[in-house]
Amino acid sequence: MKLRPIKDKKKITTLFEKGRVINGENISIRVFKFKSEEQGYVISVPKKNFPLAVNRNLLKRRMRAAIARLIIPGNDFSFFLIYLSKKTLSVSVIIEDCEKLFTRV
Repeated sequence: MKLRPIKDKKKITTLFEKGRVINGENISIRVFKFKSEEQGYVISVPKKNFPLAVNRNLLKRRMRAAIARLIIPGNDFSFFLIYLSKKTLSVSVIIEDCEKLFTRV
């Protein structure tokens, strides 16, 4: 089972509104379990903190790489990852922060 991005707007809003919030230093995660659905993810990097799309896309790619390394297929939760830091962090720092958050799930 491969982890896929969530594209449905209704699912994204329910994940954002009803999801359990876990805050980290640089990343915040909202976790929700949909009924009879496989797990998925949404990544958000605020335009307010990074006005250039190039920087937002770089951070999204880094977060996707972190998720691919850390997610366990047996878990049925869907995630909404929000990048909180105002600085561009390296991949290793993002992976470390995601690792801390996923252990709390």
